[in-house]
Amino acid sequence: MRQSWALVAMLLVLAGPSVVLAENVTIVTLDASLLRPEFKVERTRTGQARLVGYLYNHNELRNAANVLLRVEQVSPAGSVINSYQSRIVGDVLSRGRMPFTVQMAEAEGATYRIVVETVDWVMECR
Repeated sequence: MRQSWALVAMLLVLAGPSVVLAENVTIVTLDASLLRPEFKVERTRTGQARLVGYLYNHNELRNAANVLLRVEQVSPAGSVINSYQSRIVGDVLSRGRMPFTVQMAEAEGATYRIVVETVDWVMECR
């Protein structure tokens, strides 16, 4: 009887850390804050505004696929004037970056905010 309890205790000790590690990896890799946009606003000859920048993936394990960005033009008063969506074409590799460009209408005195709306975290090569 003592041997069976000892065996159960040993299995729990051995299995415990691997279960916790798997849960931590899942929690970390699903965090959308691991994607950081860096951009600047350029003016085109036709009077349009264009955001040009990079989306950085700070995830140590997974690539970011099917990324959908929402770009908001914010007035000086803090209200959203316009909203644009743009899909990142291709995967943003782990610890890598991917360029993006978003065309939009010019808004006098507006600032810009980028939100990552959706992302699929993947580990396979595609």
